[in-house]
Amino acid sequence: MIITEALNIEHRVFTNLFDQVEDLLPTLTTLAEVKLLATLIERSLHSHADVEQNLAFAALDHALKDKGRIDRLYEDHEEIDAALKQAQRARNLAEGRRLLKTAIGASRAHFLREEKDIFPLLEQVLQPDTLQALGHARVQ
Repeated sequence: MIITEALNIEHRVFTNLFDQVEDLLPTLTTLAEVKLLATLIERSLHSHADVEQNLAFAALDHALKDKGRIDRLYEDHEEIDAALKQAQRARNLAEGRRLLKTAIGASRAHFLREEKDIFPLLEQVLQPDTLQALGHARVQ
C-alpha cells in the first residue's frame, strides 16, 4: 500500500469518528463529556499529523521548490491542535460544543485540501518505490 492510500484510509476513519461526535454533541449534558471527546480526537489526530509531517510532507518538502502549500498544511495542523486544546479548556458546555465543532470542521477542510492538492502531488513527484516504502513505514 502506498502512503497516500494509507492516509486516505485514516481520513475515512476520522471522518466517520467526526460524524459520530457531531451526532452526539447536541445530546451531551456535561462539559466533561465534550472535553473527553476533544481529548480523544486531539490525541488520535496527533499521531496522524506526525505521520503526515514526518513521512509524507518531509518527503515532499525535499522535492518542491515552492513550499507554500506544504507550509499551509503545517499551519493547519497547528490550528486544529490549538482548537482542540481550546475545547478542552472551555468554561461552559456551549463554548465546548462550539469549539469542538470548529475543530472538526477545520479537520475536514484540511483533509480535503490534502486529498485534492497534496496527495496527487506526492504521487506525481515521488517514485513508486518511495511511495510504497512510506506506506509500509506507516502501516508498521
